[in-house]
Amino acid sequence: MIMSTPWLTPIVADSDHAEANAVSYEALTPTELDSDKAGCYISALNYAYEHPDIRNIAVTGPYGAGKSSVLKTWCKAHNGTLRVLTVSLADFDMQRHVDESNGDSSSDEGTKNTGSVEKSIEYSILQQILYKNKKHELPCSRIDRISDVTAGQILRSASFLTGTILLSGAALFFLAPDYVTTKLSLPGAFARYLLECPFGVRVSGAVASVMGSLCLLLNQLHRIGIFDRKVSLDKVDLLKGAVTTRASSPSLLNVYIDEIVYFFDSTKYDVVIFEDLDRFNNGRIFVKLREINQIINNCLSDRKPVKFIYAVRDGIFNSAESRTKFFDFVMPVIPVMDNQNAYEHFVKKFKEEEINNNLSECISRIATFIPNMRVMHNITNEFRLYQNLVNSRENLAKLLAMIAYKNLCAEDYHGIDSKKGVLYHFIQSYLDHEIQNELLHSANNELEDMAQSLVAITNEKLANRENLREELLMPYLSKNYSGALVFYTEGRQISLDDLIQDEDEFLMLLDKENIQVVTPYNRQNFLMINQRDTEKLKQQYEKRCHLIETKSVDNITRVKNNISSLESLRTEILSGTVADIAEKMTNEGFVAWIKKKEDTGVLTIQSEHEQIDFIFFLLSSGYLSTDYMSYRSIFIPGGLSETDNLFLKDVMSGKGPEKTFSFHLDNVNNIVERLKKLGVLQRDNAQHPAVIRWLIDNDPDTLKNNIMALLSQTGSQRVVSLLMLMQNDFTTYVRLRYLEIFMSDEHILNRLLAHLCASEERTPEQKFFVQEIAAHLLCLTEKSNIWQSVEINKRIGELIDSSPILITAVPKGYGDAFFEVLKDNTLSVSYIPGDVGDEKCSVIRKIAGAGLFKYSVSNLKNVYLCLTQDKNEERMSFSLYPFHCLESLAISELTEVLWTNIEDFILSVFIESEEIDRIPELLNSSEVSMTVVEQIIAKMDFCINNLDDIINRSECADNNASGRNIYSMLLQHDRIFPSFDNIIHLLHDTSINTSGELVQWVNEKHFEFEPSDIVINDTGIFNNFISELICSPVISEEALLKVLSNLNVVIIDVPENIPLRNAELLCSEKKLAPTVNVFTVLFNALSENVDDINRMNTLLGNLIAQRPEIITQEPEDIFYIEGDFDEELASELFRHKLIGMNIKVAALRWLRDNKPGILDKSYLLSLDILAELSPWMGDDDLRLTLLKRCLVAGDAGKDALCVVLNSFADESYHGLLPHDRFRKIPHSVDLWEVAELISNLGFIQPPKMGSGRDEHKIVITPVRYVRDVEFYD
Repeated sequence: MIMSTPWLTPIVADSDHAEANAVSYEALTPTELDSDKAGCYISALNYAYEHPDIRNIAVTGPYGAGKSSVLKTWCKAHNGTLRVLTVSLADFDMQRHVDESNGDSSSDEGTKNTGSVEKSIEYSILQQILYKNKKHELPCSRIDRISDVTAGQILRSASFLTGTILLSGAALFFLAPDYVTTKLSLPGAFARYLLECPFGVRVSGAVASVMGSLCLLLNQLHRIGIFDRKVSLDKVDLLKGAVTTRASSPSLLNVYIDEIVYFFDSTKYDVVIFEDLDRFNNGRIFVKLREINQIINNCLSDRKPVKFIYAVRDGIFNSAESRTKFFDFVMPVIPVMDNQNAYEHFVKKFKEEEINNNLSECISRIATFIPNMRVMHNITNEFRLYQNLVNSRENLAKLLAMIAYKNLCAEDYHGIDSKKGVLYHFIQSYLDHEIQNELLHSANNELEDMAQSLVAITNEKLANRENLREELLMPYLSKNYSGALVFYTEGRQISLDDLIQDEDEFLMLLDKENIQVVTPYNRQNFLMINQRDTEKLKQQYEKRCHLIETKSVDNITRVKNNISSLESLRTEILSGTVADIAEKMTNEGFVAWIKKKEDTGVLTIQSEHEQIDFIFFLLSSGYLSTDYMSYRSIFIPGGLSETDNLFLKDVMSGKGPEKTFSFHLDNVNNIVERLKKLGVLQRDNAQHPAVIRWLIDNDPDTLKNNIMALLSQTGSQRVVSLLMLMQNDFTTYVRLRYLEIFMSDEHILNRLLAHLCASEERTPEQKFFVQEIAAHLLCLTEKSNIWQSVEINKRIGELIDSSPILITAVPKGYGDAFFEVLKDNTLSVSYIPGDVGDEKCSVIRKIAGAGLFKYSVSNLKNVYLCLTQDKNEERMSFSLYPFHCLESLAISELTEVLWTNIEDFILSVFIESEEIDRIPELLNSSEVSMTVVEQIIAKMDFCINNLDDIINRSECADNNASGRNIYSMLLQHDRIFPSFDNIIHLLHDTSINTSGELVQWVNEKHFEFEPSDIVINDTGIFNNFISELICSPVISEEALLKVLSNLNVVIIDVPENIPLRNAELLCSEKKLAPTVNVFTVLFNALSENVDDINRMNTLLGNLIAQRPEIITQEPEDIFYIEGDFDEELASELFRHKLIGMNIKVAALRWLRDNKPGILDKSYLLSLDILAELSPWMGDDDLRLTLLKRCLVAGDAGKDALCVVLNSFADESYHGLLPHDRFRKIPHSVDLWEVAELISNLGFIQPPKMGSGRDEHKIVITPVRYVRDVEFYD
């Protein structure tokens, strides 16, 4: 019983033409061309036709160029006025391969075959010409035809036969009338009548009857060709196409030339068109046809000549001369379709709604292989038919490729049914992994070599050749004995050091046959090295030198990259599609594979090279794959449901997993078997959750291979997406069983983790899924030791670090297993969730108790919150008192984690807290760096009352002042309580910059200091205190006075760099010891600044004034500095109010007595001071010297001058300044000099010597009164 198939129902149309249009079919016959396209051709053919001398016309062009269409259009253009006869011959391609297979036959047999083919061609031409018209149109033709016999024909034949019989009987009757009458029982009257006639009349009647009978008989015999003497036929069977002639028979065209001439004479044909004659490559046929044309036209001279038109390819003759000599006119036809425009022609065969990117590309690529328009039309027709029938008609690109393959490689296509052909064996070899194994062979060898090379490079510990030579020579001569022993060969001694340093010497030594290790002096032999050992050494040296040279980071990375590339290539080959494998084979490899199959007898190739190229193109492009049978068959439900079949079709057509995974599969077992047969079980879109569940239970090894293929992809985001789609509906149990497959192989697990850890952009769903996978993997305890692999441990660590919800993602009931895996493999979670249920809290407690978590503030906080009751209250207290909160949990591992990461904890939490009481502990802790200490000091509000509680630490190892230290930071940020005890403590710390940091702090805080005695017991500290603080140039006066007010000591050693201002304050506060040493140091320290000389002298005078007796005790040190008399300082001392008169007078006497002339040159005392000191001087010489210096200096005060003059013991000086009238005083040199000096000042007139008896006296005349007034004014 034949089942009705809905899509086999033909489309109903009004006519055949309408039906063809409905399904877009196209005829393969020549078509009429548009007038604008065919105009040039028609004009050329008209010219050739009208020209009387042109009788053999060639219409040339390649196969499929449209020659027949041009001729058809030309014939139609004559509107039936032109009688055309078309002779078309088919090619013998079907027999060609048979002929080629018999290529070993003899040349005689080949000649016979050629002749047989030629006669077949001639007979075909003769048959098509002579059978063009009906029998009655060629009544004289000797070739009989089967035709319907009409009543007229029967009547005519009967009449001829009856007449022949009657005439024969009449002749007999004329000769023997009695005999005939008796035999025929005729009336005797007829016989008597004839007997009565003369015998001559009777003979004449008989002869006439015989002649009439013979005429009728000969006429019929002539019609059947019984009298044709040009051919002797044993047998002519025109129906079966069998012609049997004698061996010596000539050409059929020559034999039947009269028939041909008679045919054209009777039918009046104008043109004969010969098509496809060139396909036989037999030039003699053309020669015979040209002869026949000549004969016909010679016989038909009374009418227009018959034109022979040959539609042939361009290369029918080898030379242009032969072609132009044979043909009278040659008209080329430009091909309608070629490689340049094939796509444009082909794409028009498809509807716009059918064409998408995939089909458009397929059309474009296949079009280049289509030889001509007829083949294109046929491909389109078959495509339309198959599109409505076959199973996988949705994938138009693959269907079109199959139809193109069917047309262009017909023999290979039909060989599929008998399990033959290139395509069948290639797909079968692919399914059997035969091709993949061949491709893998070289890759595996190279991978093995690379792996061995990497191991060798890694194991090579030496870094240079010198060390290598030393190591190789070590078994023969150790360096410990290199001074006592040497190598000896051919009269030369070579030391070990020379061989190590000089490679040429080393290689030269290894080339020697006999090598000895001897003492350098007496050449006592200790060891002999034979040639076999030296050869081994040389080989080992060369091999390891290569390893040393290649042992670089870049080279090792390159080798690893090559190994990775080869592994990826290996995986790609194992999981590659047919297209991938074909592409990797390349066309040359494909041809070589076919050749190999031919050599082994598996394949018998009859395809041309172009067909092989086309098959390779279809395979490498993915148009032909393991599902090719579904494009040439009709699906019948049975072992697979409709849904299952749709799933398989979508898998084969390359639909995405999102589409294929949406199907509900009914017969998973049959689907898996079908996927295996198709070789697509490893495809991504075939990994349906139902398929995976079936493989978990029934075929875990296959599932493992599928997983390897899945993980071999380079795009991690795609791998994660696929895994997420596969496991969306998995229960926890199924997911864990699925992940056990990953855990069963270290390589697979490593690849999975690599994809999970990839840094590609992922959606939130993918990120959550990755963390779920990580959590489930860590719940598998059966093979948990796999995590101890270095690379896997590194990758799972990275994955854990990037999984904030890892603990939350642990499946219910697997918390203990999760913890055990972490504990056994020392894995630490990176994120502790804060708001979890009781089960997760239990896991967190175990993790915290084992210290299996990585530090972060949020982790510490969440551990605390999970392990306490009132979370809201504790959340606030944690931020205020973090140390207290964590210590309250009493978890030692937690405290250890805290102190291991104390710095980050301080910066993140503690620094914002209120736990000020913990600051000294943290400042003193060596776990806290100076950077963090600085942050604590800068950002937290606290004050250190007693610096004894703080250990000053510095960044510098030697704890000097060159680096930051805690005290400096405390001072800088004002974290030290202002007290003199803290100052003293700071002074004891050498890392403190007293003159800078401490002084600045004292300047800022001096008003807060409470009175307290400054007690410094250490001399060095005290000296530092004096030099850096007290004598600091930047300390303010108020601060310095504050410090000095609490300093109950007198400074006896003054720093040499003491500023003048500080010295003045010290002196004013009586903190400087009035000693010569202090005096000298101050002078040396302050005398360099010329601008402050006066202030310095004042300071020194004040210092001496505190103990004036040192002037008389050490006058040399006071008045002389490095042998030079200091006039200004001396003047300051003599002016000082606090220095007694006696001290001053004693100092003057010392200067006069010990430094003669100093008083004469120096102006030390003003006249007023001299007036004060003069009464204390008992020596007029001293007074006189000092007075002169004052008068010379212009220091004039009349009252003071009077006091000084009156203090002289010599009363003559008393009269030097008269008030109202002149005076005469005894002359002396000193008096005269003083009088002149006084007169210079304008107090008296210039002195004059008296006259007469007063000629030895000096006359002193006072100035007039007016002068006195002016003077006083």
